[in-house]
Amino acid sequence: MSGLFLNFYQVDIPTKTASIDFVEYNSYASKEAFISLKNSYPNLSFYRDNDKILLWKKASESELPENTTSINIDFAEKAKVLSKVLERSIIDFVEPKGYRIFKNKYSNAWEIISSRDVLNASIEGLTVNRIVHFSPYFFFKEEKLLLGFSLSTSLKNSFTWSKAEFEKYGIDIKGLKGDEERIFANRQSIKRFLETKGLTTRYDEILNEENKKSKCFSVIDSFYKWLDKNKTEIKLPFGLCISFISKKYLPFEDELIKSEIIGKPQRYFYSNRKNTQGLRYYDQMVKTYQPYSLELYQNKQINIGFICPSEYQGETEVFIKKTEAKLKEVFHFNSLNFHFKTINSKDLDSYKEVLYDDVLLKCDLIYVIVNEAQEKLNPKISPYYVCKAKFIGNGIPTQDIQIETIRQNLNAYTMTNIALNSYAKLGGTAWTIEKEDKLKDELVIGIGSTLSENGQFVLGIAQVFHNDGRYMTGDCSPLSSFENYAENLENHLYKTLKPLVEEMSKTGTFRLIFHLFKSASEEYEIKAINGLKARLTNYNFEFALVHLAYGHNFRLYFNDGKNDINQGTYIQLSKHSALLHFVGKSDLPLKIDIDKRSTFTSLFYIAKQVYWFSHLSHRSYMPSKRTVTIMYPSLMAKMTEELKKVEGWDYERLKAVSEKLWFI
Repeated sequence: MSGLFLNFYQVDIPTKTASIDFVEYNSYASKEAFISLKNSYPNLSFYRDNDKILLWKKASESELPENTTSINIDFAEKAKVLSKVLERSIIDFVEPKGYRIFKNKYSNAWEIISSRDVLNASIEGLTVNRIVHFSPYFFFKEEKLLLGFSLSTSLKNSFTWSKAEFEKYGIDIKGLKGDEERIFANRQSIKRFLETKGLTTRYDEILNEENKKSKCFSVIDSFYKWLDKNKTEIKLPFGLCISFISKKYLPFEDELIKSEIIGKPQRYFYSNRKNTQGLRYYDQMVKTYQPYSLELYQNKQINIGFICPSEYQGETEVFIKKTEAKLKEVFHFNSLNFHFKTINSKDLDSYKEVLYDDVLLKCDLIYVIVNEAQEKLNPKISPYYVCKAKFIGNGIPTQDIQIETIRQNLNAYTMTNIALNSYAKLGGTAWTIEKEDKLKDELVIGIGSTLSENGQFVLGIAQVFHNDGRYMTGDCSPLSSFENYAENLENHLYKTLKPLVEEMSKTGTFRLIFHLFKSASEEYEIKAINGLKARLTNYNFEFALVHLAYGHNFRLYFNDGKNDINQGTYIQLSKHSALLHFVGKSDLPLKIDIDKRSTFTSLFYIAKQVYWFSHLSHRSYMPSKRTVTIMYPSLMAKMTEELKKVEGWDYERLKAVSEKLWFI
């Protein structure tokens, strides 16, 4: 048995300095000029280093531009240059070996794609190829440079059939994405393809085996061994050479990299009660110790509406009784009234007939019963989105329930989560998490995002939480593009935080911790923070800008992938970067990066806070794979982006439900 393995392969290159050719960046500052330079010298590698474009030969006979000069580079000071040299040399070695090589311009990782079909041609029309993701990485730990790369692996689906062949074999292509000739192999098209051919079980069996953590570990381990065996064939410029490529289990020597465990937070219920009876399940804890916000609803009459096509009436009546029982049992409601509205048909017009029903407009929450196909409709013609948009405008949150869920999955687990969602949408807080006494008051601000219909980032800015996890803000700025992001963020933060910081400032310096879906930039987040500080000159506060992301190439394996990773596993990579593991059965940790311009940089403390906040999701009792400070704004942004498509809907209508988690 082996221990914990981080997929970082350390590379030692003994030479510490080199003379490197360069041209001045100003000579090729435009995008067109730089592209022309690269096209003119295909046998050179290029790397911009501030005001210089460094270049080196891929082959000894390669020519250099006329205006080339040289500079002596100390790799201890310019580690990024050495990392780039290593990256380019390994890719140049791999590319002629029969792999397809691809690099997404938004990613630091290369895709090295094998030509072998893991399905072994057992499913005609579909192939699945293995990808090894290669990413250079370096960091300093205790002033020591650790240079190397990470390897991970995934599978790539591709259809070998054209659109014409799909239709020839009776596969409905309506609604599937593609171009003139092809169908793209996304989740929807693969599902339809396999179901039509009756091959879902065979496909799932093969991919489940290929996606096992032990299999993934074996793939990247074999690739590492191949590189190590052929390291003398990897040609580096400037007389550099690789002395070794090492694979190490944690901890590294002198504990330069080691793992620690962050414990789970205590959950608190009504009147700050906690689990003193050793109960195992969280819903049982809420039932036994009563929900945190019990007093808000215990003796209040709650009206819950249902909109249901008549053909679903029988099943939905059973669902209503189960919902009533679960809400009373777990959340201790004393007075629940259900208002059942049947509609004649499943079409949008039938749903619209009850949008202005006097009884429904007096409800606190409305369930909209739809089917799976309706859920996928464009929001303009979707019964769920049209109903949600209308009722939100009247201060009433909604919850869609698919009839397929009612018919097939109405077990205790499903009902438990539906009841929890309902309680949160009513404005209730089932539990909070442990709040540690601190010298300074603190607020956590989450900034999330979604993609618009044209693939552009749309930002949901921003939601504010108390450090015990309570949802503080009752308002959220409109969605914004990057064009108005900094201004909107500053204005929103000032408007939201001004009354809160007035109270916090009474105890002295306070702290604002921003959880960001992207790394902070001078043009956006830093600009907004500086503007906020200028408007809050009477207050003294620290701040941290924390980038939380899964878009990286690090993976963790225990016992070579045969065992799960402990939840809460924490690995500090450098002063400002760490990995944090949430889901034991996954190999993918969260990467945490603190922006160096932050005035508060306590990395372990922030990682602990991030982990504890993952125990706050009111979509499920189980800890989330993401902290709610990123998940909630992203969900709100996504939902609001969809609601914008409903005719006549206005963002201002969200103010009517601003204190409820209407979007979860």
